[in-house]
Amino acid sequence: MKKVALLSLGAALLVGCATQPVVWEQPNQITVEQATVELKSNLWINKMPTIGEVQESNLHGALYLESDKALPAELDVESISIKQGDESWVIDGDLLELRTHNQNQWEVAFVWQFAIDPEQPVDVALQLTINNQQDWLVEKNVKIDTVY
Repeated sequence: MKKVALLSLGAALLVGCATQPVVWEQPNQITVEQATVELKSNLWINKMPTIGEVQESNLHGALYLESDKALPAELDVESISIKQGDESWVIDGDLLELRTHNQNQWEVAFVWQFAIDPEQPVDVALQLTINNQQDWLVEKNVKIDTVY
């Protein structure tokens, strides 16, 4: 009985891996409802001195979705993944703030504390959903700036 359960679990895990999208190989542009959408990422660590507060090394992000046409209202941002070397982190839900600058440009903002090397670039993946279909935009080798 244990062997059957173990084999079933192994088969289920293999199927799950086979259907998992290769996120980090996606482009930084997709076409959504005849609009070309491009990801542009800005990341920085704020080291500005503050009075009375301990300065943390939080990673700030402003990811811009820019389009040649109006972005569809049904477009939803699900999560952000950040990868550096063999490490990766996921930010989702209430930790993301969506700001609409105009019909053609949206900003996804976040602040999060990572054990990240600010001297090394990262890969950024943005998971989008539209009409129950998931898409990914990936920008590679994004430099992390430092603000003083």
